[in-house]
Amino acid sequence: MYNQTVWPLLLELWRKEPQVYPSRETFEVSIHTLGTSPEATTLAALGLGAGEIYVLHTPESKRYLEQLQHDLGRSVYPLEIDKSDVTRLYQVVGEQVRKHPGKKIALDLTSGTKAMSAGMAAAGYFLQRVYPGLRVAYVDNDAFDAALRKPVAGTEKLILLPNPHEVLGDLDEHIAQELYEAREFGKAAERFISLRRKTGQGGFDLYAAACEMYKHWYALDFESALSNARRLLDFMELDAYRSHFLVRHKGRLRVQKEGLEAIVALLRSQNLSDAVGALWLTATLIQLGDERRERQPVLAALYYYRSLELILQYRLARMARDADNPNLSEEEQQAMRVYLGRWLNEKPENIRLFGKLGLLEAVALLRHLGDTSVDFPDSEMQGYQGVLKGRNKSLLIHGLQVSKKGELEKLREFSRKLYQKAQEETGLNPAVEPVSLA
Repeated sequence: MYNQTVWPLLLELWRKEPQVYPSRETFEVSIHTLGTSPEATTLAALGLGAGEIYVLHTPESKRYLEQLQHDLGRSVYPLEIDKSDVTRLYQVVGEQVRKHPGKKIALDLTSGTKAMSAGMAAAGYFLQRVYPGLRVAYVDNDAFDAALRKPVAGTEKLILLPNPHEVLGDLDEHIAQELYEAREFGKAAERFISLRRKTGQGGFDLYAAACEMYKHWYALDFESALSNARRLLDFMELDAYRSHFLVRHKGRLRVQKEGLEAIVALLRSQNLSDAVGALWLTATLIQLGDERRERQPVLAALYYYRSLELILQYRLARMARDADNPNLSEEEQQAMRVYLGRWLNEKPENIRLFGKLGLLEAVALLRHLGDTSVDFPDSEMQGYQGVLKGRNKSLLIHGLQVSKKGELEKLREFSRKLYQKAQEETGLNPAVEPVSLA
């Protein structure tokens, strides 16, 4: 009775008015799994209305292809797979999707074995990363006849499943966090902004603000970084975000905001004797050098040189001296020649001093002025003098010299020593490393 009376009526209904939720869409290609009950596959194909229909069948379900084509009134493209070979299913579905670029495609996972349905769902989930217009569908029902082992006729409906990447964004969030950990702050921010738009979850605004803060900070755009730091902390004051993950880092983020304020104040005042601004800026430069130490050694050397130069400028400014205009007395010049002669293994009278102080000359002047932070043994200074003298020969400054790994490590070591002595002297401990998002 079902096959002769009910099914023909149901077919006629679906040919005229398929029951599709949330609303009907027309697809150009549909790919289906076929089991031993072909009716659901037929209804899915009618509901999707695709011009090209591909059917994944097993040797066991192959015999239902003829009935399927008869009920649809058209031919389909059969693709045989093993009922448990999920890997083959992935390959076949992927091949078909790639063969139809730009077309609207739907995957129907209703029929077939559980492995086939699960494989189709997994294929759809991953392919939606590359083809966001791809849809996954299945035929559901509101009532089931246990005696007939079929849905109660008229209760069937085709469900177009939402794209989980757009609704939940779990994978996008994971990718955004990986980008953040790789210091790709700008790309991570774009992901979080996109997640906010897709999911409507305001919590992503905080992650985006944090990424924007570090993006600008690492680009030495301190005013923009400060603006984002303030925005992030403002978000944390809202009741809706008091339990947000980043709130556990609120104290550190507030300190970083204050550090950025100190850097901005230093840049505006040009007062190099400002300990807070100078140390936060030096810490930033050292951090940037450390970040690039392995993959971009030439750029890392530039950051280390500048951090060392900055801390020396700070120490000179504390003594009311300026490396660009040192106004050296005869006594100071003579004392510096003695120091430089010992470090360079030259006679003092052969040492020439110029109008501006280089790194090594700045150390010599500070040493003469009694600055204990540069009171290194002559043997140690002899080890550092080569890399300090080589600053102007660096490829990214005035020359064509590329820093070797050993030279880079010496430069890093020396800049860190001077920075750490300034930390001990001031009690400041700038924490410039990005907070964790996970």
